[in-house]
Amino acid sequence: MSLAMILSCLPRRAAEAVAGYREEVICEIRLRAGRPLTVTTPSANILTPVVCTAKELEEVVDRLCGGSLHAYGETIRCGYIPLPDGGRAGVCGRLSGGGVREITSVCLRIPRTVKGVGLSLCRRLLACRGQGMLLYAPPGEGKTTLLRDMAVTLSSPPYLRRVSVIDSRGELYREDAFAGSTAEIYLGYPKGEGIEMATRTMSPQFILCDELGAEEANSVMEAQSCGVPLIASAHASSLAGLLQRPAFARLHEAGIFRLYVGLERMGQGFRFDITERETIRSGAGKESI
Repeated sequence: MSLAMILSCLPRRAAEAVAGYREEVICEIRLRAGRPLTVTTPSANILTPVVCTAKELEEVVDRLCGGSLHAYGETIRCGYIPLPDGGRAGVCGRLSGGGVREITSVCLRIPRTVKGVGLSLCRRLLACRGQGMLLYAPPGEGKTTLLRDMAVTLSSPPYLRRVSVIDSRGELYREDAFAGSTAEIYLGYPKGEGIEMATRTMSPQFILCDELGAEEANSVMEAQSCGVPLIASAHASSLAGLLQRPAFARLHEAGIFRLYVGLERMGQGFRFDITERETIRSGAGKESI
């Protein structure tokens, strides 16, 4: 969903406040019932004087759902609303037995397509001859943007690898980004199920998925007995912290990933801290590009 479409879903005074910022610097817009709206840029969270009412927030959610709130009940219960063309609105509020009864905050992330940022990682991955890569960083550092570019790069000339993308929440796939690529897209599939299905029916050379969590990591490990290299991402501020989590320690011991890549956003690009699996115990082998 473009920024213009997002603005059309906001109350007028909220849209006017956000429109005062250059589109290319807006990463997120956050609305809260009875509290100030904020705009997130790569360098700061900016407080605005706009305060939305609970009724206005309810209307925003209804517009984001295309007037069919009941159709999104399951995803809202899981904390998000899928938006067209690689977008997602995060939601939180009061949870009742039947679902979210009252939404009190909405986070609208602005999806980006940045071409070429994953080229160096694709070259490094291909040199590893069939082993996987895990990207890690705190939320908002561009993991999804990078994964999307890697999927497009690997599945387009000159590489033309068979790539299956498991896009559980509709964030990786963007029609404009994948135009001309040969990637197969599994939209809405749970990660473990999508990986297993892609392996059995599409004979991929690489599988990509976003945002592994502990529960998903277990299903991924079961599905990865097929041996197809997996490129995935996870929320973590450091490799040591990531590998202290039991599910990721099991993935590590199973040898699912050969390369671990920490991300740091640098303007429109990234800095990568790359660690090879075999060197983690010794502490050697880490490099930055």
